[in-house]
Amino acid sequence: MKFIPSRELRLRTADILKILKDEGEIVITLNGKPASIMIPTTEDDLEQVMSMIKKMKAKNAVRKMREKAVKNNITENDVDEEIRKIRMNQ
Repeated sequence: MKFIPSRELRLRTADILKILKDEGEIVITLNGKPASIMIPTTEDDLEQVMSMIKKMKAKNAVRKMREKAVKNNITENDVDEEIRKIRMNQ
């Protein structure tokens, strides 16, 4: 996986898009830290790729919530109680 600074992306966009075709994905960095991921796509598979990205983001959010719950000793009953409170206020 290739890492490219955001400044280089700004200055050499066309060249980087050609590299993207060969590499498969590129990480864009900002101040030396990962900020974004570029992946190639086509008009034909854009919707499928976007759907897959949304699913991965949702799975990652659930994973983070589970980790936070374990770290903070939050039980399933605590979660159920919080859901009940929210539903009562709607």
